[in-house]
Amino acid sequence: MKFALVSHHVPPSVTGQALVIYRMLHDVDPQHYCLVSPERHDVKNASESPSQFLPCSYHRLPPPFRLERGYRFGLRRVREGINIPLAVVHHSRRIANIVRSEDCNAVVACTGDVTLLPAGYLASRLTKVPFYAYIFDHYSYREWADPVAAFWAHRLEGLVMNGAAGVIAPNEVLRDDLQKRLGVKATVIHNSFDIAPYEMDGVVNRTAVRASEEIKIVYTGAIYEAHFDAFRNLMAALTKLGNRNIRLHLYTNESDQTLERESVRGPIVRHEQLSMTEMPRVQMEADILFLPLAFNSPYPDLVRTSATTKLGEYLATRRPILVHAPRASFVSWYFREHDCGIVVDENDPARLAEAIELILSDAQLCRRVAANAYERARTDFSVSAARTAFTSLLGLNGEPRR
Repeated sequence: MKFALVSHHVPPSVTGQALVIYRMLHDVDPQHYCLVSPERHDVKNASESPSQFLPCSYHRLPPPFRLERGYRFGLRRVREGINIPLAVVHHSRRIANIVRSEDCNAVVACTGDVTLLPAGYLASRLTKVPFYAYIFDHYSYREWADPVAAFWAHRLEGLVMNGAAGVIAPNEVLRDDLQKRLGVKATVIHNSFDIAPYEMDGVVNRTAVRASEEIKIVYTGAIYEAHFDAFRNLMAALTKLGNRNIRLHLYTNESDQTLERESVRGPIVRHEQLSMTEMPRVQMEADILFLPLAFNSPYPDLVRTSATTKLGEYLATRRPILVHAPRASFVSWYFREHDCGIVVDENDPARLAEAIELILSDAQLCRRVAANAYERARTDFSVSAARTAFTSLLGLNGEPRR
């Protein structure tokens, strides 16, 4: 059994999706798969990690043919509406040729570029092999900013999902959404991570903090429309708490100018994004880990069904996690369901301030939810569990390479 995995980002790219793919396939025999992507990995890229190349065949999808005329007289949408199906056909033929040359028995296509999922499906039909859809984020909801891409995504989604031999979703809320809207039964494979750095001896215990010490609320990762109002609520909550020595430490590549423009201001210490090897220490030294999602964003359904790739990392820290996200979102559901964090699912800074006070005053509560979180990290987000579920779905034996 051999499969072609098609993804806009593949290892050694440092995107969350590429990292999940790397972790899942790292110990799979490279004779069982090849990678297909529009990215070029035959030239050095400073943002990539050379150690995260997978020992398999890499294939690049060249840019598809495009109609370049048609900007005038309001024809841009018409032109782009033609370019998307042209790209699907172009990519599908290339993927089909790769499937034949590599003697693959299946095609796995991931969400990312709007054209790749249907191109992978069409390639599977051309080569008469099974097709598997890996839905890292919601295929149609994610195209909210581009009306033409959204038009095609909504029309192709049902065909692609219902024609798949298997569908993978990274969380239960997205799984249930696919079942409700499309009648598709998806397999949940949570975004896995390497738990080893979080299992070191001497886990930091900062549950009881002296009044004179700084209290560190930590957030690691990107900050954008899916987060802004949750951060504004946090800063308002800190104001309500008065002169407590509490600071928000942000480890992000987002600029100070962006944060200021979005009125995310107050006792903030911004750090540059750190490497994966440095991040566990930062997370485990937090007094509170903050996990936000916006209550008023341009894409509420995408927020509701999203699964951040750092969720497993947060769970493994054995630190108190403060979730501030809409009630219907996956992250709010997960932390309530498993009692593994403090959830504030109302758009209310006052409730957020109360939650911070509760975390700082109730050591027994913090120990309980932190222990539950660590157990969920080991159960739901382990690399071995993700790999076993993935290889089982595809009919591989799942044994690691020798």
